[in-house]
Amino acid sequence: MKIVIVSGGKPPREQNLKKYIDNETFIISADSGSNILYKYNIIPDIILGDFDSIDREVINYFREKKCKIISYPTEKNFTDTEAALKEAIKMSPDSILLFGCTGSRLDHTFANLGLLYRCLISNIEAYIIDENNTISLHNEAFKIEGKRGDLFSLQAFGSVVKGLSISKAKYELNNYDLKFGDPRTVSNELMDGSVFITFHKGILLLIKSKD
Repeated sequence: MKIVIVSGGKPPREQNLKKYIDNETFIISADSGSNILYKYNIIPDIILGDFDSIDREVINYFREKKCKIISYPTEKNFTDTEAALKEAIKMSPDSILLFGCTGSRLDHTFANLGLLYRCLISNIEAYIIDENNTISLHNEAFKIEGKRGDLFSLQAFGSVVKGLSISKAKYELNNYDLKFGDPRTVSNELMDGSVFITFHKGILLLIKSKD
């Protein structure tokens, strides 16, 4: 089961969002993310939030469409995106894709990176996706696929990543201890075929980017 969450950050382009949605996709919108789905003629299964930034026309429309509506008070100790993620995790999906989770509010962006961690410890594949980046967290060896010249960066998420090795990329690395903020693993490139990432301990933040 795949769940798509659309939140209230920088809106995804219609084409970029719809390519991840099919008839089997479960869709949750968090507050003003509902405005984007309404604009793109996408019907969510759940809309939720404190509804301080959703258009009244939109919420009435989705109510008529029999969408499940979950309302929270404006003053609360969690974000609307966090609430959406909690609803998603309850359903034990195979993957969760988060849109509208980056933008000008860096505080929200950093908080949303923490939501990827919640998915990781719940053994759910999860990605934050915007027009320029696909972001994921990994606690074991993985491979990166794509075409020659695709960009990717790695960062330690929290503690040191021990024994990091990067093979088959433009810039290879062998048994390196990567600390948070170390720029050595920023802006690498795919060559011909998959890139293989291995490490002994820690959590890696992977950002696949395009300009």
